[in-house]
Order: sequence, then structure tokens, then C-alpha cells
Amino acid sequence: MTVGYLADACALIVFLATPDPDRTMPNSASLMRTAEIRVSPITVWEITRKAALGKLPSVWAPHASLTALLRSEGFALQPLGWDDAEQANRLPLHHKDPMDRMLIATALRNDLTIITDDAVFAAYGVPTIW
Repeated sequence: MTVGYLADACALIVFLATPDPDRTMPNSASLMRTAEIRVSPITVWEITRKAALGKLPSVWAPHASLTALLRSEGFALQPLGWDDAEQANRLPLHHKDPMDRMLIATALRNDLTIITDDAVFAAYGVPTIW
């Protein structure tokens, strides 16, 4: 069985904006370069929203957009389905962030490992790597 990976916002930001992601993400930076890494629309929304509010500098320069950068780097779209959204609302409230809860539900429904440094994800039984 092939392991699928889903990157959270922190993983993408660190991987794309850190000079040495191998040091910061010791177990997943090489995966980010070689494996098929999926990205949810909710993660794109989260990153671009933070940039629009001035809370995060653009991590996609010189590309015109984050989606252009993700496409050029070979990241894959992870569809966000109705069932994922519904399951996110049924999860226990270990994690309060609704965007992360959407990623957790998506990963659980699609047998994905989440690339994250957020230890709370483990409370849901979803595999993580950093």
C-alpha cells in the first residue's frame, strides 16, 4: 500500500520559506521533494489569508501566486469533499482550529499521513511526520 501525504500550512511555509528545511523538518523535507505531496484548498486559503492580512510574508515569490508555485513544484491537489467537511464537525474537540480539523478529517477519510509539527493531531489517531 502506498502512503499518501498531506502537507499542513506550517509544513508548506517551512519547506518553501526556510533556507534549510532539512534541518527544520528532519523526517519530512526529503519527502516534500520526492514524494507526491497533497495540499488541501483549505491550506491554500489559510496561507493566502494570513498573507493578505499581513501576518505572513508571501512565500511564493517570484511566482504570481501560491497556487502557481505549488503547481510548479509538483504538489498535488487534495480534493476537499462534503464528507470531509461533515466529519470535521464530528471530531472530538482536541484541536480547536477548524482548518486543522478539516485536514485531520481529510487525512482520516483518505488514509493520508499529515506532514505537521502539531502534536495535537496524534490525539485523532491520524499518522503524522515532521
